[in-house]
Amino acid sequence: MKEPLLRAEDVAQLLNVRVSTIYDAAARGRIPAVRLWQGRRKALLRFRVEDIEQLVREKTINAGGARREDE
Repeated sequence: MKEPLLRAEDVAQLLNVRVSTIYDAAARGRIPAVRLWQGRRKALLRFRVEDIEQLVREKTINAGGARREDE
């Protein structure tokens, strides 16, 4: 069975950010997205759950375990 795709609103709620932040991050390539349709104003994007989970894991590891070079 295929995994359902998340809407930008779902991802924004999971990450506790604004929907516009999700669209901006996707446009910049920071969040992998599936482009379903391109409208006049913006694209209809969907996001794979595993991509979002991987992003959260990476950010958690970097935030918790990364050291600054000047320390």
